[in-house]
Amino acid sequence: MNASTTEARLAGIAAINEAVEISAATRLAQYNMLNEIPGAIFGIITVAYIVGSLLALAH
Repeated sequence: MNASTTEARLAGIAAINEAVEISAATRLAQYNMLNEIPGAIFGIITVAYIVGSLLALAH
């Protein structure tokens, strides 16, 4: 009794492991967006504090 086997392959694995290359412009845009987030948060907190203070004075 002879048995023959075929090589098992997982065709879907190769596509998942491929890294998508990001262009320099996209990388710069992402860096600039992340760079601006702390300033935007500080600005929102500052405006909320000023509005809250003015509302407290009005009452």
